[in-house]
Amino acid sequence: ADPALVAHWKGVLAKLPGKKVGIAWQGNPKYKRDVSRSVPLAAFAPLALLPGVTLVSLQKGSGREHLTDPGKQPFFDLVDFGPDVDEAAGAFMDTAAIMMNLDLVITSDTSIPHLAGSLGVPVWVALAANPDFRWLDSGDRSPWYPSMRLFRQPTPGDWKSVFAAMRAAFAG
Repeated sequence: ADPALVAHWKGVLAKLPGKKVGIAWQGNPKYKRDVSRSVPLAAFAPLALLPGVTLVSLQKGSGREHLTDPGKQPFFDLVDFGPDVDEAAGAFMDTAAIMMNLDLVITSDTSIPHLAGSLGVPVWVALAANPDFRWLDSGDRSPWYPSMRLFRQPTPGDWKSVFAAMRAAFAG
């Protein structure tokens, strides 16, 4: 990540209380398997309700409508730096710098876990019961990203169990 951007975002994020956890919930809806890999924003509620945790949106493009549509807005606090993130410096530049200043990134199977993993940022990935081949068929670790932990659905569509396991891991 660009050192100047890392420094800028360090100052911005320093104003937020507690542990800072970046989240992304939706991938490209045009991808044929997106319906099983994208997570409803509401699924993050158990993490948002942990004391001393501030959730920060890393969501770009599709899925951002959940932040502005009254029928889709989360019922928990979520810091959002707006749609202009990554616009001036280029794709993923601000996002990478923000990640470098977070305590953890929690995301669905999008580009976000790959970016966090390549930066060595701690990242937890919520995976569908039948995930993309890159995540292998079992296990909670990625052979490509040492800072990554995988949380798998026990059955298709069961995000509740995934986020309950994350909450327990975060608290423990």
